[in-house]
Amino acid sequence: MWTSTDQAEISKGKLQNVSVHSNGKFTLSPDKRRVNEIPAEYVWCLVADGADSLFAGTGNPGTVFKVSHDGNVEEYYKTPELHVYTLAIDSAGNIFAGTLPHGRIYRITSEGKGEVFCELPDPYVWDMVSDKYGNLYAATGNNGVIYKISDNGIPSVFFDSPFSNILDLVIDNDNNIYAACEPEGLIYKINPNGNASVLYDSDEEEIHCLAIDKNGVLYAGTSSGIPPVLHTPALPEPPEVQLPLLMEEFPGEPGNGWLNYVLSDDDTDVLDQPPPKKDAPAENGLREMPVIPEMNSVYRIDKDGRVREIFVVEDSFILCLAVDNNNDVLVGTGNKAKLFKINNKEEVSLLHNFSESQILDILSYKDGIKYMATGNNANIYQLAGGYSNEGTYESIVHDNKYISSWGYISWKGKMPPQTNIKLSTRSGNNKKPDITWSDWSQEYQLNGGRIESPSARFIQYRATLTTDNSETTPALEDVSIAYLPQNQPPIIRKVEVTTPRHFPGNESNNYDAPDTSKPSFSPPDNVYLDNSRKNHKTAPHGPRKLISWEADDPNNDRLEFDLEYKSVDESKWKELKRNVKERNEFYWNTNRIPDGYYQAKVIAYDALDNPSELALKEEVESNTFIIDNTRPVVLNLRAVIEGDSIDSHGRPCHTIIVSGVAKDEMCNITDIQYSIDSEDWQTAFPEDKIFDSTEETFLLNIPYISPDEHTIVINAIDYEGNIGSSRIVFNP
Repeated sequence: MWTSTDQAEISKGKLQNVSVHSNGKFTLSPDKRRVNEIPAEYVWCLVADGADSLFAGTGNPGTVFKVSHDGNVEEYYKTPELHVYTLAIDSAGNIFAGTLPHGRIYRITSEGKGEVFCELPDPYVWDMVSDKYGNLYAATGNNGVIYKISDNGIPSVFFDSPFSNILDLVIDNDNNIYAACEPEGLIYKINPNGNASVLYDSDEEEIHCLAIDKNGVLYAGTSSGIPPVLHTPALPEPPEVQLPLLMEEFPGEPGNGWLNYVLSDDDTDVLDQPPPKKDAPAENGLREMPVIPEMNSVYRIDKDGRVREIFVVEDSFILCLAVDNNNDVLVGTGNKAKLFKINNKEEVSLLHNFSESQILDILSYKDGIKYMATGNNANIYQLAGGYSNEGTYESIVHDNKYISSWGYISWKGKMPPQTNIKLSTRSGNNKKPDITWSDWSQEYQLNGGRIESPSARFIQYRATLTTDNSETTPALEDVSIAYLPQNQPPIIRKVEVTTPRHFPGNESNNYDAPDTSKPSFSPPDNVYLDNSRKNHKTAPHGPRKLISWEADDPNNDRLEFDLEYKSVDESKWKELKRNVKERNEFYWNTNRIPDGYYQAKVIAYDALDNPSELALKEEVESNTFIIDNTRPVVLNLRAVIEGDSIDSHGRPCHTIIVSGVAKDEMCNITDIQYSIDSEDWQTAFPEDKIFDSTEETFLLNIPYISPDEHTIVINAIDYEGNIGSSRIVFNP
């Protein structure tokens, strides 16, 4: 069952007039329409007068456009500057246009006539606000100064920060000014006398935008991962040098949260140019840009100074904030232009995707109308208070991994009167829908309808929401698609047969894996283990082979296994163990199996989770292995004394030379040990010092001990741990 509830997954779908909310619901979006296109590259800022006229400051060229309530656009005043970055309007209807890159502020009368009102010593005018007494304040860069400008256009320093840029200003009812700072990511609070304090020091490098609601709650949006627009150590001279684009389109990797949305497949197709290298030299003296934006946030700062992060987005910049008449916060982002809303319960909704790269400003107008200004391309959009009549949501393409047959499609939702929800599906065998995919099915109007799309590996659904009443919207959530993937055979990755070094004490002929709830498996005390150089021990009557395998099932079905074996000179397999479950290993007592070369076979079945007619199996044979239960022999033992001298203490200096042959019929000799009169075991080596053959000749040099009778026991141990013994009684 594929149930579309994961918010990160939902937000990656394509929305057209549909909003997705943090609780997983889809609703119709507020109705959006585009005002006539603006002949510029960016619409940086918006203001409105009291006569239902909207004014837009644009970039390249630096012009102020007037937009009437019916959407008509006319050039209101064209400055000689490259960019009009910020606008303010006074009670008399005069418009102040802050420009760059020469730091000039123009005053434009209500008749559309303009002149230079103030020329600042800093090149960039990032924002302007006016207080209730009519004083105008300008935030500038790249010296981070806020200027207070008199009625006759004379500037004075109101606040001089130690940083490069003051990017945004808001003012509260008490005439306190809040300033967003870069590069330290500070928010200053400056009282009417110009005394400043730090209200908040964020983890991000840049506080890019601010907004304040009617209760005095401050909101701050960050834009880490990009320098402020237009940092330059040298003042460019128009028209020879033009300012670069605000930002480039940078593809980013998807994140885990629902807000970590990514570009759709259709969007990424147009990203032909690779992003610039992070350390690439800057062009035109501008600071180089990073490859991708970082994680950015919206912070809520209460009047008592309490700060809380209420919104997080990855791979995007938060470029503008606004508070509407309902005290909801609107958030505009880039370089994936999206419009979000955070309501007073701090629930987040993605209202609209935009085809442009950035939302640069949001103006909350009267009667619930909002305006959005965009860059790359320059447009103005109007967002009405009512819902769109129709909207669609296309889910991401779901990969079932294998060709699947479909069951039912079901969903939860609410459909008030005059609203409706319909779903349809399409399917195909490549991850990106193209002409090889099926057409969209007939719309499923009833919850729980059988899916009509052809069997395939990939599937996608489309939800269509409609309303005949702009005041109400249907709500959709929890879309589920039932499917049956084509059964795949189990996969056995390897089969190994080894001689275990630890094993249970059960000596029945065949038995399952040991109980691991016990601390460990220990051999009896009276047996030897092989392959150590000290008192090798093995269990000549215990389990001698461990069959182990690695297996899984592509469909995640439960598996059971049959084990078989045969000699290499036989053609028929013999049953060893049936219906092995849970553990992928089997201990095999081979004491009753004749010596020789054998193979084991593991057969995996997925019948536990499939009907018998659909169940599949897979079988894999092991490499050839040896079964050797016969002890090696020690032959031709002979002992002699060499030497005939007396040491300094008057004792004989003789050496006992013991020679012999250790031999096995099946496998190599791996150890030779000897013990004199039941003392500790000593290691002996072949004459060539290498254990590499089924027959090894050895020669022991034992210092002479005493003239009494001695018994020397020789043990030969083969690769399978079998021990053969012999002895020689030596009496000088």
